[in-house]
Amino acid sequence: MSMGEEIVSLIVDGQALIGWQDVSVDRSSESAEISFTLTATHSSWSPAAKRLRTGREIELRTRQGEGGSPGGGELLCKGYVTGYGADYDEDSKTVVLDGKSKAADAVDCHPVKHKTGRFENKTLLEVANELDEVRCGFTTDQALKKIPKVQRQPGETIFQTVEREARQAGLMLAGQPDGSIMITRSGTKRHAGALVLGTQPVKRMSVKLKLDQKFSPIVGRGQRATGTGKDALRQEETETDGSVGRNRPLLIIPEGDWDKKELKKRLRWERLRRAGAGTTITVTVNTWRDEAGALWEPGRLMAIVNEPEDIDGDYTLSTANFRQGGQNGTIATLTFVDPKAQGGKAAAGKSDKAFDPGPALEDEGEE
Repeated sequence: MSMGEEIVSLIVDGQALIGWQDVSVDRSSESAEISFTLTATHSSWSPAAKRLRTGREIELRTRQGEGGSPGGGELLCKGYVTGYGADYDEDSKTVVLDGKSKAADAVDCHPVKHKTGRFENKTLLEVANELDEVRCGFTTDQALKKIPKVQRQPGETIFQTVEREARQAGLMLAGQPDGSIMITRSGTKRHAGALVLGTQPVKRMSVKLKLDQKFSPIVGRGQRATGTGKDALRQEETETDGSVGRNRPLLIIPEGDWDKKELKKRLRWERLRRAGAGTTITVTVNTWRDEAGALWEPGRLMAIVNEPEDIDGDYTLSTANFRQGGQNGTIATLTFVDPKAQGGKAAAGKSDKAFDPGPALEDEGEE
């Protein structure tokens, strides 16, 4: 795999700032925004650093190794500085910058221009783009169906309205380096190579099963906005998790006006998401890149082998934490889950069934 120091540049007003002593970038398919923290001691930065105190738009880029011009390489994050700190002692000045991708505005802000908050016969992407007053941008790699009715609830941010509908459809909202939000499911692409316990670039691998995250049965009860009869007035569907082994009921109240099939799908998504939260494989590697030199990207599949724990198969990268600086040098901490826990299909492999979250979202022909 491609290993070595990364040259990270923060670009503001066309000027590239490099020489960071500590770099931290967090990206996850569980989050609509990407966040970063940069720390540096550099006396010549004062004029440029002061411009960052006003929350300027920036680009964060990285390239591997020496050579090349400052500001080159792949895009890590396009967004804004959200925090600035300057610390002085007798000999030096330390600047600490916090920031997030442009999607943070969609997470934080309310759509105030849309008069009704009501949408009819539109796809989730169309709804999201109409609500997107902050212009972060929504995209999708999925074939989305038209939704008969979406009603924004009072007090919901842009993200909250879109996420509520995405949850019902078994979709995720993942932040992208260009600042946009992707409506997606995981496991459609893969990383090159494999992560094998005891071989490079693996420094550490941990396996965690949190069984208290799981429930069975998961019961959904609700009522349709219109109609008569049992299916409209007394909705009830059930999803079971065979791995629980005892009675641990969980009640889900529908977040929208859903029919029988949609409610069942929502319950299955709840089971899968809880399985994903409770069963994780975390790998620390000494590189920000896979075997082909691509930056680690949440949502992609990766082959993982840990013989002592009976793990041998494909898993979805859920979260990538990029770190550089201090005694650890250049590392990435990668958290993996079963692809089915993020809407993907059953993956290849022969891992122990303890790591299997059960039937996938599409196993009942719901897509």
